Amino acid sequence: MEKIKERALEIHKKAIVIDGLNASVMDKEYFQKMLLGGVTATNYTVAMMHNLSETCKGISNMYKLISDSDEAMLIETHDDIIKAKKEKKVGIILGFQNTAPLEGDLNLLKIYHRLGVRIIQLTYHYKNLVGDGAAEKTDGGLSYFGEGLIKRMNKLGIVVDLAHVGKNTALEAIEISEDPVIASHSNAYSLVPTYQNKEDEVIKAIAEKGGVIGATLFPRLLGKEKVTIEDFLNHVDYMVNLVGVDHVGIGSDFAEGWAENPSLCKKLLEIDGTIYVYPEGIESITKFPNITAGLLSRGYSEEEVEKIIGDNFLRVFRKVWS
Repeated sequence: MEKIKERALEIHKKAIVIDGLNASVMDKEYFQKMLLGGVTATNYTVAMMHNLSETCKGISNMYKLISDSDEAMLIETHDDIIKAKKEKKVGIILGFQNTAPLEGDLNLLKIYHRLGVRIIQLTYHYKNLVGDGAAEKTDGGLSYFGEGLIKRMNKLGIVVDLAHVGKNTALEAIEISEDPVIASHSNAYSLVPTYQNKEDEVIKAIAEKGGVIGATLFPRLLGKEKVTIEDFLNHVDYMVNLVGVDHVGIGSDFAEGWAENPSLCKKLLEIDGTIYVYPEGIESITKFPNITAGLLSRGYSEEEVEKIIGDNFLRVFRKVWS
């Protein structure tokens, strides 16, 4: 096992490692933790159910945090991710987990793109102007507004994220999009039938479009009260067997620092009803190499591991952002 861990660390030294989604409390200390975990870049949530003003403040705060740090840089292009790796910095991709920041105005998309936003999830848990979230009691599909949104996202070069999106809305979004799409942090519904996990039909459709499903560490989506890294790796295996190694990535959905902050803890309880404990063996971003070691121990080649831990997301970003 020690040899596998050593191989994993060596892979992290050379590979592009992308976390498909991270919602942790970001500060200089967390940048350092990501570097310790060998993470090259992450899709960081700067907005969820926020309005225009709140979203701009969130983006501004991240700008300042990056400018005050020697460990981080803003990611706007594929080449920026390569640069972050070479300079041993962590790259921050600005992302939304909802379309609420648009306030119903598609013209704001261009503004947000100029501000650096590169990934937008169409819905959160529930219905919005775009369509139905995965936790909604209905599953009505994509709205006309949603169709227009996706077309503009394609034109601007913003990645369509379907992680929290309902099945019919997701399938219609995949069909309409000219670019590959992602589910940044979702697992296999066939293994754990809960909202946000993706049905085989959706996973296959994402793959057929050239996209990526980011297997996630979020405990509810792993289906047990107490979970381990092995439960997570089971979802990776399932999706790789279903659609191939080119279409599976990692989206941790870490929310480190929330439980220690009273106001954020309250918000987390409002969103999910509980404070989750992340899987044993991968409790923090610093332990990201344990995923790599786990993949190696399950028989994945180094090339396959590099695809899963970063190259697959990188391929999609290159295509959409070019």
